[in-house]
Amino acid sequence: MPVRHKSKGEQTRARLREAAITVFARNGFHGTKVSDIVAEAGLSQPSFYLYFDSKESTYEALVEEFRESLRLVTLSNLIAPDTQKAELEERVAVSFRRFLDFMASDRSLTEIGFFHPPGCSVTKQQMVGWVADNIRKEQVHKIFRKDITAEEIARLLVGILDQFGWIDADEAERQRLADVCGKLFCSGAGS
Repeated sequence: MPVRHKSKGEQTRARLREAAITVFARNGFHGTKVSDIVAEAGLSQPSFYLYFDSKESTYEALVEEFRESLRLVTLSNLIAPDTQKAELEERVAVSFRRFLDFMASDRSLTEIGFFHPPGCSVTKQQMVGWVADNIRKEQVHKIFRKDITAEEIARLLVGILDQFGWIDADEAERQRLADVCGKLFCSGAGS
């Protein structure tokens, strides 16, 4: 099958998208102007409005893109009901590794969607809901204890990612951090 090349318009839109990600991550939403985005892309301001309606709609589209990808990663982390106790710590570590890898895959988009206001609060609130949905299913199958609510467990997970997600870690360090999370979630911090 022949490789389809992007049209000039698609290439321009992609340049503007990447420039917007870079500038929003660097300056934050309130510190970014459309003129900053087009300067980063090396394009004119009128070209921006051929592809995007406004700074606000561009930002919202990027945050929604991040959230949808994060939601899919969260859904993929649902632990199978037949997971044995002996496998649980490793399986939880795999889940954390997926989250950390996702966050590292596009640091700038992660900055916009997970760490910078105004979008980060909604992202984290939605993530708590997605994770809690998984946890409730896992509690039914006795994978996680029921004396701690699914929402409390989900908030702990999001809090850990809020801290570990800042770390600019290579693959080996992300694996080490994921293993730490698996141990904490399955065995606690006691000695």
